[in-house]
Amino acid sequence: MTQSTTSRLVRTLRSTRTRAILSLGMVLGLTSVSTLAYWTDEAQLTTGTIQAGSLDLLILDGRLDGQGGSVTNTAMSATAMIPGESFAFTVPVQRKANTAGFALTATGTAAGTLSPHVQWSVYEGTAGTQTTNANGVRSNTCSGTQLSTNVTLDGTAKPLIPTATPVNLGGTTFSKNLCFRVAMPSTTGNSAQGTTGTATFSLTASQLQ
Repeated sequence: MTQSTTSRLVRTLRSTRTRAILSLGMVLGLTSVSTLAYWTDEAQLTTGTIQAGSLDLLILDGRLDGQGGSVTNTAMSATAMIPGESFAFTVPVQRKANTAGFALTATGTAAGTLSPHVQWSVYEGTAGTQTTNANGVRSNTCSGTQLSTNVTLDGTAKPLIPTATPVNLGGTTFSKNLCFRVAMPSTTGNSAQGTTGTATFSLTASQLQ
């Protein structure tokens, strides 16, 4: 091979290698620019008003609700009570329409000198008819399920409805009757004569799940 031929071959190889390297650079370049950004868009979704429900406990014409409240039932009274007598009172408890269903518990306290001498019982039911026997002793009973029996109340809260009782049954029953019965045992001593007392019942409504 002549020197001139050799020189031309070397130049050709160098040129080919250069083109190969440049071609490789072009391939790498195309790879590096393949992460092009796509168009994006955003949208916002706003809800309507989300409103909390409420829970309302109504007793007779008074209303006890989540903010607290009280009602005095003057019909729940007895005069000139003597040993062996009992009185019963029906108290309708209601769930206000369109409010949450709930279950009730209740405690009781009492004040006054007569309080240690009488006993309270609570039923899920209604009061019967007051009767008087030949000796002038009055008595009454409650129908229904007995929730507590012969509880003597004082200044410390004691359970009268210890197990929660539902007022909203199946979403359709809005009221329930409670019956409170007070009795003076026949063994009550003379120290109770002429004394008076009052009782206060605290009802707690807890939402049904």
